[in-house]
Amino acid sequence: MRTALLALAIAFAAVTVATTPAALAAQTGGLPTIRRTEHGVAHILADDFRGIGIGLGYAQVEDYGERVILGLLRSKGWMGRTFGRDSLNSDFGAARDMIRVRETYHTLDAATRDVYEGFAEGVNIYIRSNSMKVPEWAEPVFHAHDVAALDIQYVSTNAARNMVLRQLSADSVRARGGSPDPLGRPADEEPDVQPEDGSNAWAFAPSRTKSGRAILLRNPHLNWNAGYWEAHVTVPGKLDFYGDFRIGSAFAVIGGFNKDLGWATTNNAPDNEEVYALGADAARADHYLFDGVSVPLTREDYTVDFSTPGGMESETRSIWITNLGPVAYRTPETIYVVRAGNDGEYRAGQQFLRMMRATSLADWKAAMAMQARSTSNITYADRAGNIFNVWNATTPNLPLPSGGDTVAVSAKTSADVWNAIWPFEALPQTQNPKSGYVHNENSAPYYANLRAVLDTAKYPPYFERPSFSLRSQHAISLIESNKKHSLEDVVRIKHSYRMLLADRVKGDLLRAARAVRVDSLGPAIALLAEWDNTAAPDSRGAMLFEAWWTRYSRQAGDSAFAELWTPAKITTTPRGLGNPAMAVEALGWAAAETQRTYGAIDVQWGDVHRVRRGQVDVPVGGCSGVLGCFRVLNFGREPDGKRIANGGDGWVLAVEFGKDVPRAYSVLAYGQSPDSTSAYHDDQAAMFAKGELKPVRFTQADVLAHAQREYVPGRPQR
Repeated sequence: MRTALLALAIAFAAVTVATTPAALAAQTGGLPTIRRTEHGVAHILADDFRGIGIGLGYAQVEDYGERVILGLLRSKGWMGRTFGRDSLNSDFGAARDMIRVRETYHTLDAATRDVYEGFAEGVNIYIRSNSMKVPEWAEPVFHAHDVAALDIQYVSTNAARNMVLRQLSADSVRARGGSPDPLGRPADEEPDVQPEDGSNAWAFAPSRTKSGRAILLRNPHLNWNAGYWEAHVTVPGKLDFYGDFRIGSAFAVIGGFNKDLGWATTNNAPDNEEVYALGADAARADHYLFDGVSVPLTREDYTVDFSTPGGMESETRSIWITNLGPVAYRTPETIYVVRAGNDGEYRAGQQFLRMMRATSLADWKAAMAMQARSTSNITYADRAGNIFNVWNATTPNLPLPSGGDTVAVSAKTSADVWNAIWPFEALPQTQNPKSGYVHNENSAPYYANLRAVLDTAKYPPYFERPSFSLRSQHAISLIESNKKHSLEDVVRIKHSYRMLLADRVKGDLLRAARAVRVDSLGPAIALLAEWDNTAAPDSRGAMLFEAWWTRYSRQAGDSAFAELWTPAKITTTPRGLGNPAMAVEALGWAAAETQRTYGAIDVQWGDVHRVRRGQVDVPVGGCSGVLGCFRVLNFGREPDGKRIANGGDGWVLAVEFGKDVPRAYSVLAYGQSPDSTSAYHDDQAAMFAKGELKPVRFTQADVLAHAQREYVPGRPQR
């Protein structure tokens, strides 16, 4: 049956759109109007949801070109047939996804299917009408199913396989009388220091705002090639939504607002899967023992085409699956399978569209209760004055202790394996706390409001454990008081340059350095004593402090702090130096290294840290969350020694829900297009560096008043 479905899927995907004038007119009926306001924001107005999809597909290719087309080609499973055998690896996964689409597509609601259909046709229209601007291999062959396949979620067996291999290696070492490294590293390998970054989200109730209206801040942190893209989609009477869409898809990681409500996402890392160890049946090949019987494994074969100089050829690969999930690894005695809460999920687009169309907290929660979106903390605010935060996950309700990412759980009967996920209403969440705010900066969900801390005992041990990063503590210092904020205040305090880490350890460092009475440390001590503990562009001392902490923390490891973070001291730990002597040595090294690299130990932060994009090259403030910055920025080193912002803070949206019309500001640091010849490539870079945002054009009257271009996909622009 699967083989037949696959053949049907490939045959159906190969059907191209009609090219006769009559058929083409029929297929492209209901074309949307696209208006580009300042900085190239696409405002798409359509009569129906298919038109919205057309506008999104067309405008995304207009800004990102080949990236969108290539993504759909990969989703279609045509990489091998287009580029040859070296490119076919992803086609096998795409073939599996496409079968799932064929099985489920008809169950999606009509509006979601219409958006998928329109998105594919929008890409096709662009390819047909802009042949000189697309690669030679690009053809208008895309179908709604190719777009829907982007939202199929199948569990990857790679992580589970690696975990099993680590476990088997550790078991082997123990059998020989050794002591394995719990992280599976060679004994002499030093782990990398990973930056603490992520995303920020705030929501303020009317009691905490000067206007008496709720305010929402959305501030995701990803690499600047992640493809955040700003757009506004409107179907009169049915949809009016402004926010970010991820390039290449109609419904990827959407956040934003309509006139009634909005939400922001911040990444979390729930344990949504469990690895089970099943006993292999020694008497029967490709069978396992479960519930006292021998159960056969199922082999699924996937055949894909690839081009060669002599014509098309094909290759077949297989995977093995069980009723519990796919096989990750096998030994003669054991079959390891991974069972995930989101395996086979296909409704993420439908859920997002329902969220975009919701008009109340109850409507929005009903959409969230679909649980088709398997991760992310979500922070919410609305026109009625509600605020809300939830740790979203499709986490299994486990009957046995979790093996986590360390050990496979032995499963002999159905009682050993999970058969349901935790319902949405049982997930950690905070709604309308009396002190009027909720927030998240990728920390655990229990502290969304510090005056309404959630009881961790209510949740199982395999839910995220308590944590509260320096970045979250920095946020609390900005918003916890009873002070009321305007929308402009929120934008201003969001751009705080403070390095909270310096507040926690600089005093100890200065005392330890002064105590050794080494003359050569004098300039460094004086500089840090005068430094204002910020990573502002004109800050002098931040470069030295960062170099010192990088050196010291790598040497001191877990003993870097005198006192580690603890829930008993949520906002005052970690603090102090665990190894003052090592810290002083690292300060001497950092002073010499900063002098050598930059010619002075008091070099300004902004002389080194830059936003450099197109014709823009300007100083910028902000730093890694490891240093306690709230304005998180990641940097790459350029040959001239400058550090160029390439990730972290980049897309910022702040919205206040008015009585009738929301008021908002936004900025997208890297612009609407990666094309250096585009007017929308570097036009927001300097604005972003200065912490400025642009007004959001939301009403149709405002859009018309500020439209710089207006056009219909595939037709001459005016």
